[in-house]
Amino acid sequence: MAEAMLRHPYPSVEKEGILTHGGSQNWMKKSLAQKYGCGVVAAADLLIYLHRYGEGWESGYFRGLPEGPIPWEIYDFYADRLRKRYFPLIPPFGLNALLLAGGLNRYFREYRLPLRAGWKPASGDLWQRAEAMLRRDIPVILCIGPNFPFLWQKRELPLYRPGAEGNCPAGGVRAHYVTVVGMEGDWLTVTSWGQLYRIRREEYDRYRREHSCALYCGMAEIR
Repeated sequence: MAEAMLRHPYPSVEKEGILTHGGSQNWMKKSLAQKYGCGVVAAADLLIYLHRYGEGWESGYFRGLPEGPIPWEIYDFYADRLRKRYFPLIPPFGLNALLLAGGLNRYFREYRLPLRAGWKPASGDLWQRAEAMLRRDIPVILCIGPNFPFLWQKRELPLYRPGAEGNCPAGGVRAHYVTVVGMEGDWLTVTSWGQLYRIRREEYDRYRREHSCALYCGMAEIR
């Protein structure tokens, strides 16, 4: 697979001199969002990116957002409004895939934006569609599903630090949304918790087959 990357800087959030790659649910004020808000953060980052760089997106919901790094209090204000209006969180599951796609579509309709979102399960041509979105300069919200059908298990998908892909993973994740900002060969570059990580496509596919399922793993496809 050829290299595909976003063409513009990803939104950065600033708190006490620390800069992130996208928002971090750990910095959100509401305890509900801290626990289950990864989908809200992914949606907020996506919409901020499109408002900054998408043609015809200059006005609307994020009209007052400052250029450059976003102070975390301002980011939290916008993300919390998005949660209340478009992306409701349901403990202990957070934001499911259908609510995510439905919230994006409601947003697109209300602001008369010529886009539609749908949920693409992790099978078939998933990676080709993700690459196509990146080439259209649209971030890809990717879900690492929960363990299924054995929900009590704690199997995780490995996350690697950029430049350290040959070393031990920096951590692991399950039941979590990340945002794909680049693809290169077998590797995905993703943002999560305000950090950059790398995911191996082969390991994602194996995790989906052995520890989750295609219904819960997948991506929000925007057309």
